[in-house]
Amino acid sequence: MLPDYVPITGGAPRAAEPSSQFMMRCLLSTRAALDLQSDEDVTEQEVNVYLTSLLCSYGDPRYCMRVGGYLSAYDSTVFERAQQSPSYRYRYTVYKVNADHLLMSIGVFCNPEGRRTDSRPAPLRRGKEVFVARAKAYYDFAAAYGHTVFGRTSAVCEVLDRLGSDIDKYIAILVHLRGAYLDLVAGLSDGEIYHLQRAATSEGTAVLHDELLDRWSAWRRHPTPEGRAQVLETVEQIRRLDPGFRFDLQ
Repeated sequence: MLPDYVPITGGAPRAAEPSSQFMMRCLLSTRAALDLQSDEDVTEQEVNVYLTSLLCSYGDPRYCMRVGGYLSAYDSTVFERAQQSPSYRYRYTVYKVNADHLLMSIGVFCNPEGRRTDSRPAPLRRGKEVFVARAKAYYDFAAAYGHTVFGRTSAVCEVLDRLGSDIDKYIAILVHLRGAYLDLVAGLSDGEIYHLQRAATSEGTAVLHDELLDRWSAWRRHPTPEGRAQVLETVEQIRRLDPGFRFDLQ
């Protein structure tokens, strides 16, 4: 029997388990398998909660659509996007979201480039170590700005500091977790993956259309420059998924 196999027994059906509980069990089992238990380290326990929440977030299209506007595949763009605002909270968010996305892309999706591996010539492909170093730097920046926003004793900033300093360890944990519990893609045909991608895109677009309607209605009631910018931002996010989308702001 495989070590991570959980047999399905007969009897009365059990109540559905919340995804957060499932992810936490997978994470703790992975740590035990790698001999990287949290034990009495409070910050490591908080890292477990953070990673569990992050894993669950990537199963929610609303989260993916919400953070999409902060993400970029280029570190220069991330830096420019962060520096365009005088708000330390905004800069914190930009770096934290991009760090989280790289961590998930490396550890869970095995595709930090965000494209097919054969989509660019071999000399132009970047190695994994480039993205690992970038994720570490983003977490370091996020923690620094977070300390300014939330104070020196902020628990989330301690978590970000730990993720940055021990990034290789957490990537190893996510890689093992993916292989033991989340390795679903290998069992799906190309056609099934295509339909799953179409369904995810459709659901994400529907969420954005609802958000656009809410923001447009709020802007019509109170036509402020900030409200108008939010409407245009949502329109741009929809166009990334549906290039043919048209919306005239009246």
